[in-house]
Amino acid sequence: MSAPVTSTATADPTLPPLRRDARLFGWVTSHGLSSLGDTMIMVGLVYTAAQVAPPAQVGLVSAAAVLPQAVLGLLGGALVDRTEARRVMVAANLLLLLVMLGGLAVLLTTGASIWLLLAVALGAGTAMSMYNPATFAFPRQLRQVSEMGQVAGVRQLADRAAGIGGPPLAGLLVAALGLAGVLAAEAFLVAMVAVLLLLIRPRWPRERAGGANMWSDIRSGLAYIGRTPRVRGLLIAVAGLNVFAAPVTAVGLALRATDEGWGAGGLGVLLGSIGAAAALATVGMLRWRPRRPVLVALVALLGQAVGLVVVGFAPFPVALAATITVGLTAGVASPLLAGAVQAIVEESYLARVGSVIGLTDSAAVPLSVAGFGVLAGTASVAVACAVCGGGLILQLAYSLTRRELRQTSFATV
Repeated sequence: MSAPVTSTATADPTLPPLRRDARLFGWVTSHGLSSLGDTMIMVGLVYTAAQVAPPAQVGLVSAAAVLPQAVLGLLGGALVDRTEARRVMVAANLLLLLVMLGGLAVLLTTGASIWLLLAVALGAGTAMSMYNPATFAFPRQLRQVSEMGQVAGVRQLADRAAGIGGPPLAGLLVAALGLAGVLAAEAFLVAMVAVLLLLIRPRWPRERAGGANMWSDIRSGLAYIGRTPRVRGLLIAVAGLNVFAAPVTAVGLALRATDEGWGAGGLGVLLGSIGAAAALATVGMLRWRPRRPVLVALVALLGQAVGLVVVGFAPFPVALAATITVGLTAGVASPLLAGAVQAIVEESYLARVGSVIGLTDSAAVPLSVAGFGVLAGTASVAVACAVCGGGLILQLAYSLTRRELRQTSFATV
């Protein structure tokens, strides 16, 4: 089922070129600053928890930030589809600003405690459960459907930059000023994001959900995914990319570096190669518009699946080549798949579909990472990596049999 033609699907000669679109890059800047702040605050909270609480409670702080996104994400998506994405993003940032300022006030008054850290993490997760579906839906009000792949690529470059710069910046702030420095910096970033979003006007309205209430909108959103083969197939492909790759990069590489004596430096090289290769490939994708973007993404991910297997047993030079392959294929496939989802989903369902993707990240990925650790401990790292690579191959084989996915094109949605 194709999305109905709307104002975002028709050519608009008045649009500025994508590379000179101030509204688009204003949104990308706000998104990048938001991602930077999210990364910084989690590093600051977890590091501080390690100083004031036992190890078991440190994990609770990380879980407290993810839990609201898993529980409230679908509700956030329904809220965005019923209202205006930009307003929800602004409201979410104002909520996050209150959380940061409130946390800072309590910290300066009573000092750090596990209860304060849990409260800040829960508040931040609640704000993100509203913000993430909104920022997923908003690009369709800025650029044409045919450009969603490029828009997704620019957004992912901002995310990668935040992921690279956030941890060391948070570490410097914690070392110099403690958690108070991180909370103050996050409050400043959140205020900047809110101001930017207030200045960015959508170019056209977006069709909204029309259910009796948000619960009925959640049900209709899930039903839409179930009855729409292309959307359902794309969500399976995106979920596979995250569920099978994340355990290897998050846990597998660290275990290999420890077992083989590669040290922290070797681990840093392997992880850095993934990020650098992905960024390089994403930059290349900004200039290339394949006729069959989903097919290109799925074929590229076959190379990633092989790389995930090789990481589990190869010596360092070969493992490095494998991580570079993982990064390159992720940089090719991620913007194409994300852009395809944003392009083909009907406007009134965009945020709800985005919230389902977020649910995968906040619920399924942590479970797959935990399962990888158990399998690596009971069998071996090589076996765990082989299971992840093999699982991705099976998922890709299924996706490649779906004609509606192979033939998906931004030009025909």
